[in-house]
Amino acid sequence: MTLNTSGPISLGGTGTNSSINLELGLSATAQISLNDANVRTLAGVASGAIVVPTDFYGKSNFTPSTTTFTASGTSTVPSGYTTATIEVWGAGGEGGASASTNGSAGGASSVSGTGLTTMTSNGGGGGLAATAPFPNGAGTGGTASGGNTTNTTGANGGAGGNNTDTGGTGANGTNGSISGGTGGAGAIAVSGSVAGGDATAPGAGGGGGARNITVMCSTTINGGGGGGAGGYSKTIITTLAPGTVLTVTVGLLVNGVGNGGAGADGRVIIAYT
Repeated sequence: MTLNTSGPISLGGTGTNSSINLELGLSATAQISLNDANVRTLAGVASGAIVVPTDFYGKSNFTPSTTTFTASGTSTVPSGYTTATIEVWGAGGEGGASASTNGSAGGASSVSGTGLTTMTSNGGGGGLAATAPFPNGAGTGGTASGGNTTNTTGANGGAGGNNTDTGGTGANGTNGSISGGTGGAGAIAVSGSVAGGDATAPGAGGGGGARNITVMCSTTINGGGGGGAGGYSKTIITTLAPGTVLTVTVGLLVNGVGNGGAGADGRVIIAYT
């Protein structure tokens, strides 16, 4: 919150926007003095006399912050914030292998907490293996829900195919306040078995593997499908109570056993302004 711009201001007390204790995140009855370092910082007076209430008019203990989560954790809503912006990317799917292994789906990311509609961005689907019906199926994009401004299904990966030495390209991640990740390149197999390219975060799909193998005059040429991108959701909210703990889950890539490229991890970004 922000202290009043006129009228009385006191060191303690329960008055919203008029208690220095509360502005500093302390209890209404906490022991406090004008010479405390945090009080001087709030007043903007490093040394010398502090004038009450003038030096505290319009002051706030809040500092805008942005946290990028690449692993699961928590975020505590700070006192004094005005707006929270929350973005959630699911992980990208793995590319399909050039043999018989379908790519694994990426993990889902989510944010939940009291007063917030749970936001979930599912991971992208894995590309199908080269033994699937041709052209080899691409991984589908992950769905998203719970965002109050945006819920975007991730893009599908590119298809591989029979009698082609190229795997499908992984889907790019969805753009938000940062750019979505870049999908992995589909493998090109001039000879032998070649792995698909790995994706970059957040949320892009891995490239499909490919093979070009000749055994006893019989040549096998095919490529797996590219992985789908994770879903993306966004919420802008002003009503979360300070002190609320938000639970953050970041979906991670899942590596399979084939030669499909790895999908990229998801991501969560929370900004308080």
